[in-house]
Amino acid sequence: MSDKQPDRNFDDLSNRFNRTIYQTPRGQLRLRALERDFNDFGIITSSTQLLDLGGGQGQFSLWCAQQGAEVSLYDISESMLTEAIESFDQAGLPVITRTTSLQDAHLKDNNHYDVVCNHAVLEWLEEPIQALPHLVNFVKPNGYLSLMFYNEAGHQWRQLMNGRTHAPNGANQRLRREGNAPQHPLNVLQIIQALSTLGMQCLRWRGIRCVHDHMHQKIRDRIGNDTVMQADLEMGLQEPFKHLGRYVHVLLKKSESEI
Repeated sequence: MSDKQPDRNFDDLSNRFNRTIYQTPRGQLRLRALERDFNDFGIITSSTQLLDLGGGQGQFSLWCAQQGAEVSLYDISESMLTEAIESFDQAGLPVITRTTSLQDAHLKDNNHYDVVCNHAVLEWLEEPIQALPHLVNFVKPNGYLSLMFYNEAGHQWRQLMNGRTHAPNGANQRLRREGNAPQHPLNVLQIIQALSTLGMQCLRWRGIRCVHDHMHQKIRDRIGNDTVMQADLEMGLQEPFKHLGRYVHVLLKKSESEI
């Protein structure tokens, strides 16, 4: 019997997604890391056209809109998009939304964008590598791809620290069956290599939660979230620590001759 799972749709988790991820220190760290990388490279300008593919409730793309970007936000989950529209409305900012999977987005939109974001999506797909050309095809020449995904090395290290020395590549099968565990942790070097063959140059890759997730909760409580976050943001760019991030953010630029 096949162990394949369908590509994940988070309609059933939309109501608690924001509360359990983005209102927690680990979710705040994710957003802060993305913001820092975008600011460091001056990614957003007042003329930036940005596509957030699999953008969910739009927490990061809303920040991009607040910096001046014109945002299109696509997701397979209608309930997630409803949450995103409400957030943009409350901020008084426009957003274009479409209900579509990553793989079918090109059937509804043939435009190209200055920036394409795809965050915490690939690891939920049954064929993540095959999805990469779909992302790259939306990027304009000299445009940027912001890709965040669940990190294979960080997953393996966490498994070992939890005593699963016999199965560092394994996953909690109950959570996987219920659709609450990422299906495919990804190797960052393999992803960067695959994207380089598609005309993408890696400008930066950082580990996210490379300190936070490996520090005991009592120590995090004692030194405070701000201190933990600052350490994570600093160490997430350094060898060898960035390899231990539970997530990886890769920022890439498309060559001028590619489209």
